[in-house]
Amino acid sequence: MDGYLTLDDPTAAYDTIVDEVGGLMATVTPQRMDDPTPCADWTVRQLLRHLAFINDRYATLAEGGPLLEEHPDYADPVAAFGEHAVRARAAFRRPGYLAEVGPTPIGPQPGEVTVQHVVNELTTHGWDLARALGADTDVAPDLARRVRASWASYLDGQPRDGGPFGPELPAPAGATEADRLAAYLGRAA
Repeated sequence: MDGYLTLDDPTAAYDTIVDEVGGLMATVTPQRMDDPTPCADWTVRQLLRHLAFINDRYATLAEGGPLLEEHPDYADPVAAFGEHAVRARAAFRRPGYLAEVGPTPIGPQPGEVTVQHVVNELTTHGWDLARALGADTDVAPDLARRVRASWASYLDGQPRDGGPFGPELPAPAGATEADRLAAYLGRAA
């Protein structure tokens, strides 16, 4: 996965984006749960569950557990996000984990690739949530720039019609780094 790794310190990047996205998640009121998001067919509630699932899935893998395939129906996805982030922080920092090759949804990968992927997912979906809530979309600017480069190394040259990523769109004038990331992934900034 040439070029996919763009983070100097994946665990510090994970901490940064978990704190930022967790703070944004904490602002969601019950009245907003059924609002639409930039993710096709997902409401805010479904996006929150997916964010919690990302932490749960990758914490479980880093702890040596099985690959979770199904999104659990977290009763409180905001609390679940935080609880699983605590697990992930500890598991990602386990001595040797970043170099260790383990299972992922796309096959065996080193831990540093796995943490990069988690940061990519959380940064991307952090923008989705901010956009859905009408909040500031300037999500983790330095990370957003690095995540865009990481996704580009993986997605450039691949067809992107259908699935989670659409064709790249132009970023509007004055776009934030996260807006540029979203436009690259086919989301209207």
